[in-house]
Amino acid sequence: MRANTHVTLVVDNTAPQTQRSKCATPPQSFLTDQHPIYGGKAEVVRTQQSGGYWHFRMWISEERKYVRKTLKTTHLDTAVERAENEFFAIKANVNAGRRIFSPTVQQAEDEYLAHRWNVDVKRGSITEGRWATIKSHLNHFVAYCGIVGREAHSSVTRLNDLESKSLQGYQQYRQQKGAKDVTIKNEQSTINALCKWAFEEGLHNIPHYIFPSISRRGVDADSLRRSTYSDDEYGRITRVLISYTSKKAAQREFLSDDERFIRQLVRHFFLIGANTMMRFGELYQLKWGNVETYTAENQRLVTINVLAETSKVRQNRVIKVRGGKHFDRLRSLSRYTKQNDYVFTANNGERVTRDALYYHYAQLMDLANIEDWKARNLTYYSTRHYGITKRLQSNANPLTLSKVCGTSLKHLTETYYHVDLSEQERAAMLSYEGQSQDLVELD
Repeated sequence: MRANTHVTLVVDNTAPQTQRSKCATPPQSFLTDQHPIYGGKAEVVRTQQSGGYWHFRMWISEERKYVRKTLKTTHLDTAVERAENEFFAIKANVNAGRRIFSPTVQQAEDEYLAHRWNVDVKRGSITEGRWATIKSHLNHFVAYCGIVGREAHSSVTRLNDLESKSLQGYQQYRQQKGAKDVTIKNEQSTINALCKWAFEEGLHNIPHYIFPSISRRGVDADSLRRSTYSDDEYGRITRVLISYTSKKAAQREFLSDDERFIRQLVRHFFLIGANTMMRFGELYQLKWGNVETYTAENQRLVTINVLAETSKVRQNRVIKVRGGKHFDRLRSLSRYTKQNDYVFTANNGERVTRDALYYHYAQLMDLANIEDWKARNLTYYSTRHYGITKRLQSNANPLTLSKVCGTSLKHLTETYYHVDLSEQERAAMLSYEGQSQDLVELD
């Protein structure tokens, strides 16, 4: 196995004097030794200034520049071996359409922001305000890279100079600037969105950066699990769901019928989750044979048989809830509605993947401008929590609700104590006409 070695990339803009498919011979006053490899496609050289150390040189015709890398050895055999490794690594990146000379971090930010403006803002996918937030996040990223470069006495200005762990100190840097943890997490998410885009565009050699996890100080697991949407946020999400699955969006984004249907599955997964208050796993494994919609008092309701093998508590339960219209609409759109077909089956006959559900959920949060959704731990579970919260606020019987949700009454009352507190506050502000003499205001 060949040993890995650290090399430093520098740019040599000297144009070759012969065929550009081969390495040109630099002035003799510059070179002291020269050994071609792979028929002259690259070479191992020493110069008067290299102090006996070998360098790797290769002409990149696609970018009309030389790559020169120090090989950190004075031994020719070792230098050739390392140069061969470099040659194949570079060829692999070239063949994959990636740039060898990546843009600077600032250039990458500018290109990415232009992309988001033309693709997302102009098409209405995100607002100008959201775009401005993305720009602000990336400005902090550029500033950090400049500081890291100066401290390391190197030029960490190009994307390819940054490794997956290069931003390990970003959290501390931003905390020293007074940024809150939730802000830092949002910035990190934006930075990795840039990184992913740059990787897909061939501007960068890694798909994402590795950030240390940010502990949620003072927040216990139960409170995280209870995270939910405000009424305003839920309203924004439901409006986005309509536009996200519209024909206009499909035409604008050149979506195939299959891709648009995936979005429809995501839309109904979200809405059905909020209406039925079923757990993610229960809903994901639901089959049409366990669903029956019906009308009662001019409302479309649904009877669902939740099987023990799909339930967290491993118990069967039959529930009658709202949301029948969502099942009706999804049944009319789907190609797979037989008794043993999963409700959330894509047009290829396979159940929609969890990755697809999570991906589109993130898109919805972005489009609805819920910037801190990750820090608040908003997930599909939050739709269940929102549904339960709204039922309790509507004075639904807690015992009945606990049976619908497949949880104990004790757990329900302990987990959703915030609803009781809000109801107490509402009661405290009620006006009791004709009974003012019975009220005692406590100072």
